[in-house]
Amino acid sequence: MSKTARDSSMNDAKNFTALVIDDTAIIRKIEEMLLNSKGFKTKVVENGQEAVNTFIEGNFFDVIIMDMEMPIMDGIQKATKELRAMGVKGLIFGVTSSELKSDIQAFVEAGLDEYFPKPLDFVKIDDILKRLEK
Repeated sequence: MSKTARDSSMNDAKNFTALVIDDTAIIRKIEEMLLNSKGFKTKVVENGQEAVNTFIEGNFFDVIIMDMEMPIMDGIQKATKELRAMGVKGLIFGVTSSELKSDIQAFVEAGLDEYFPKPLDFVKIDDILKRLEK
């Protein structure tokens, strides 16, 4: 049975935090709303450099939702690798509209825990919750 926005079979996030990184304002807002509706405390930033700076400032997040293609510092070659090199242990979920297997593979190899095709939805958020609750 497919999960919908009204399906309450999945527990909401309990004190989980999430960082959303995407250069498109509407995508950031939608992902923030989805995560907040499931109980996440969410912060949003526009690019990978802002994400790295957020961790340098001493912040921690249980979940990082990372767009693949962004200006300044992209999700593949820079931000994900940099965060892992800094010792960031939170789950990093990559999201992209790209369907190129080579792009997706490079993104995963950069240090993702999992990849999701855009758009993020309630079913994918529930998958994230399952990973956190293990």
